[in-house]
Amino acid sequence: MSVAPLRGGQARMDELLTTTLDVLKETGYERLTIDEVVSRVHASKATVYRRWPSKSALVVAAFVHAVSHLPAEYDTGSLRGDLLAGMDDLLNEMERLADVMAGLIDEKRRNEELATALREGFLDTRRQVAAGAFARARERGEIAPDADVEMLWQIAPALVMFRWLMMGESVPREEGHRLVDEVVLPLARAGRPVSAPATPPPPPPPRRRAPPSS
Repeated sequence: MSVAPLRGGQARMDELLTTTLDVLKETGYERLTIDEVVSRVHASKATVYRRWPSKSALVVAAFVHAVSHLPAEYDTGSLRGDLLAGMDDLLNEMERLADVMAGLIDEKRRNEELATALREGFLDTRRQVAAGAFARARERGEIAPDADVEMLWQIAPALVMFRWLMMGESVPREEGHRLVDEVVLPLARAGRPVSAPATPPPPPPPRRRAPPSS
């Protein structure tokens, strides 16, 4: 069944979804109500429910809308440029959405729809953008042929999100750029480490013979 568009078109839709995130930041997921959202934007509750039949559906739509601006790729001509562009976008998103994401971490364990939105709308999108950047870098010979791209793309988001969500600390832009220049790029250029052959243990010291008894 098709859903009638909100009166006011895309601008009205953007306003409602942005307001949903604002309320979520203030109240957390458990205390968020659709009544509060519609009262702020002077919308019809029935119209909202026809489009989003539950609070979960509305929150998922609001979160996906908030992260939907990511470009399909950053193609600056160099891996460093692509990674710095991605880092800047990640830091901008965390400034806007860290409080929201912190409030959704526990809820996503109970809400598969929300967990899927976080995975597909945020993480998988970033994985695809990063994969494109590393693929172009490999073609240009900027990284080692055996560089572990799956590990490399996770390093920056893991550190940034750990600092923001677990430690409650923002990451300055200069530190984000250092993470790219001093950690991700050197690892990408070095490739996988070659395992050194196991060094055999040293032989035991010779046993001393007891002096003959007199």
